[in-house]
Amino acid sequence: MRLSIVLVILRKELVETLRDRRTFVSLVLLPMMLYPLFALLMSRMAGAEMDALEARPSKIAVWGELSPDVSAALAAGENKLEIVPWHGAPEALRRDLEAGSIPPPTPAPPRPPGPPRKDPGAEPSTGTKQRDAERPDAAVALAARTLVGAREAHAVLVPWRGFSEDVRAGKAARVTIYYDSVWGDSDFAADRLDYALARARDGLLVSREGEKGLPKGFTSGLEVVSRNIAPDERRVGKVLGTLMPMMLILMSLLGGFLRAADMTAGEKERGTMQTLLCAPLLPLEIITGKFLAVFVVSLVTALVNVASLGLTLRRILPGEMDVPFSAHAFTFALLIPVTLLFSALFLAVAAFARDFKDAQNLLTPVYLPVMLLSMLTSLPGMELSVTTSFVPLLNVALLIKAIYLGDVAPDLVLFTLGSSTLFAALALVFAARVFEREDVLLGGRGSFRAVFTFERQKGGIPSLGFSLGAFSVILVVTFYASFLLEKTTNKTVQIAGTQLGLMFLPALAAIAASGASMRETLGLRWPRPRALVGAVLAGLSGGVVVSAIALRLVPVPREFSDKLGDALLLDGQPLGVLILVIAVLPALCEETLFRGFLFTGLSRAGVAVALITSSLLFGLAHGSIYRLIPTFSLGLLLGYARHTTRSLLPGILVHGINNALAMTILVVRPAWLERFFGDEQPVGLGAAAALVLALGVYLMREPRVAKARG
Repeated sequence: MRLSIVLVILRKELVETLRDRRTFVSLVLLPMMLYPLFALLMSRMAGAEMDALEARPSKIAVWGELSPDVSAALAAGENKLEIVPWHGAPEALRRDLEAGSIPPPTPAPPRPPGPPRKDPGAEPSTGTKQRDAERPDAAVALAARTLVGAREAHAVLVPWRGFSEDVRAGKAARVTIYYDSVWGDSDFAADRLDYALARARDGLLVSREGEKGLPKGFTSGLEVVSRNIAPDERRVGKVLGTLMPMMLILMSLLGGFLRAADMTAGEKERGTMQTLLCAPLLPLEIITGKFLAVFVVSLVTALVNVASLGLTLRRILPGEMDVPFSAHAFTFALLIPVTLLFSALFLAVAAFARDFKDAQNLLTPVYLPVMLLSMLTSLPGMELSVTTSFVPLLNVALLIKAIYLGDVAPDLVLFTLGSSTLFAALALVFAARVFEREDVLLGGRGSFRAVFTFERQKGGIPSLGFSLGAFSVILVVTFYASFLLEKTTNKTVQIAGTQLGLMFLPALAAIAASGASMRETLGLRWPRPRALVGAVLAGLSGGVVVSAIALRLVPVPREFSDKLGDALLLDGQPLGVLILVIAVLPALCEETLFRGFLFTGLSRAGVAVALITSSLLFGLAHGSIYRLIPTFSLGLLLGYARHTTRSLLPGILVHGINNALAMTILVVRPAWLERFFGDEQPVGLGAAAALVLALGVYLMREPRVAKARG
């Protein structure tokens, strides 16, 4: 082998690589820009979380009697400790603590020289792990775990019987901190307590310096024991929830990454894409087939990764800490919307590449942010919330983390799945737009800007892709813009601003931007009088029927219904204002968006698709798992009214009358209303309402004009 020839070839390949602008951007510019930005983002988010932790006071439940000087030291303002005596303590446990029948836990012995070892479950004398149920204070730890787990207190402080007497006698007074290390606020509260008790101990030592005959315990003052009451499953879940979402998401998307590049740029390179385009096929058929192929590959990859993870954890974890099968199944289900989103995105971006190498250069800037965004789950205090549930990819990663922690909120699951579905729909619309451009598919140098431009149509109804894409944008913008409206304390202004500024006007603007006919899209026609009578009957009875059915399928907690009712009363506004804001405005604005703009555009895919999809999105937009079935069912009724009458007015009547009736009942508070929230539902009332609803549906039905034969 001749070294000179090898060096010449090496020089040639390096020069060609550096000449390629996209390769240079992927290899040099992108890492130089992306990692500093990501590091800055993580540091800012971590700093913001720490600032928020320090700003929030820690609620401490004290189960016992503190001495006056220690109590005063803990209550000092700089500690930011909110001391609540006997908060959440069961009566039987309180009696046992006051009687001194529960012995305090044994403090850990001094750590021997050598590297630090952290084993909070180790027995001090033998070093063997002791189960919580075997500890002398097991009842206290269990009650504290229940209280802290319900987020009703950040930590529990137990000064054991005789605490004040030991302080006065100059002995070591015993106190125990119970906290949950998995919950960041509780862990931080334990640190605050430990620091405050250390300061109180220093004060005790100073006051004893002048005394004679120093008793045993002088050098300690306070004997503080910290007990981590987080179950072993949650501690393991914290580790898994920090690492597993990133690994699962990255490995699941890797299969789709390679297949998307091969099915687009690879086919261009082999010349098979041109052959495919010459066949009598629609661009939508091509993109659908390729998308499903990439999606299936990604889904199989996700399934294999989740199965492998489950088997691995089953092998290495003890039996009592094994992750249940349901958690793995739920994790796989969450990866479905992620693979939907990125299968479409990878396919659309890779279509711009000239060859397979160019596709890798284009997809790398898409894949790297995915990796970095999924790493945010490792930040302290980063949890799934209403805000993060609308952040693409991060919401699913945080929900997977919550699954491993065993801390999943149903409403946040709904937000996460709904927003992920919307983002996947936007990616599909983008991919469909790309595959409509033959200059891109035939190997030309198409630009991204050309894909996002569209020609305004003249009349008719909006296209399916435009309706779905514009609605997704409107809904996401509505979510984030609603935070600005929340800054005002006037709930009436909040609701009116959301309805008019974030639903009604954006829907009209989207129709105008598409160039479609406002009259045809919104169904601005006067229906027959019998249809209006039917709408009134359906509005009076539909809510009763839907509630009777929905409450049997998904019982609503009394706390949720009370909270919702109080929110709808708008701080005591009169009934007329409530009907205007809660009934009239939503009927006009929501029907314009959902049954006007969205339903009409979706009807290009068929009435059934439009009816089910618009109703489901209508339910998701109301943002509660308990309201999903009622609003979805009501959406089906409203969609039927829109379709059969070809007018928006009957749906507005049904929607408005239903809301107005509900508000009137809520204000008047008749006695029979309580039966709707009990175990027995008013079957007779529901049956009568069903008959009225059936009559209303029949009256709204307008027969279609048969087409002439021949």
